[in-house]
Amino acid sequence: MTDVALATSIPPAMRRPGPGGQDAGPAWRAACAASWPAPGWRILTVNPAEELAALADLPPGIEAIPAAPGVAEAFGRPGTWVWDALGQAIATGAPVVGIVNADILFDLDDARRAALLDRARTRMVACNRMDVGHPAQDSGPFYRYGYDLVLMPRDVALRIDMRGFALGVPWWDYWILLDALLGAMPVEVVQTPGLRHLAHKAAWQRPAWLAALRGLMGHIAPRRAALTGLRMGIIAEATADLLMAVATAPEEGYPLADLAETAGTRFGIEVVRLAERHAWTLD
Repeated sequence: MTDVALATSIPPAMRRPGPGGQDAGPAWRAACAASWPAPGWRILTVNPAEELAALADLPPGIEAIPAAPGVAEAFGRPGTWVWDALGQAIATGAPVVGIVNADILFDLDDARRAALLDRARTRMVACNRMDVGHPAQDSGPFYRYGYDLVLMPRDVALRIDMRGFALGVPWWDYWILLDALLGAMPVEVVQTPGLRHLAHKAAWQRPAWLAALRGLMGHIAPRRAALTGLRMGIIAEATADLLMAVATAPEEGYPLADLAETAGTRFGIEVVRLAERHAWTLD
């Protein structure tokens, strides 16, 4: 029986800093993939067709599925749409579905998995990762400003609108929470040492960051009144209004992209604060 269907997009190759200057990426990629399957957990990796041949070394329990096209044209590199990955999980019929980033290592025993699954049967559960500097390190700081594992009931996933967002590109994790909250769906944030991430330099590029931000504002614009209902505060609302005004505006003698980057960063902080109103720790 499948309790949860979890979608990701495993890259053909992964580079991560390791001891002595060695590349820890291949071993970390393999360890992450091997850590996800468990009884009742169905794992799907959704990848562009050109990447599938490089995924022949997947561990048992992970299914490779061709991805819908268009991410490379939108963001400058091949990838997977979040709506596509989530849709593949929904199509399994599992009562709980979710997304996990491909560089997250699970250290989740049966009790931890059961605790996450129990909460995710009735609400969206977004998990902060724990950053480590070495593959063997088992403790480190939690990263508050991102959600690397998101679980939710299947009926909630059917109501989420993730058009325009891609895995590996910023903003999808903020929007999935915000979309749920705007739709009056309960959301919780969880911090657990059971999700480890080998720290590395940010891989995203500014044009993709801004493009995804424009998509986020495009989703918010028709629901501006509902944003007020979340009681995020005047700073969050004013920042959203500014972003909706400048995110899609052409450059006209003033660095609007710089303004959008600053305002976007601030708005992201406000989304985190909103989500953390309902937060807990899973030791």
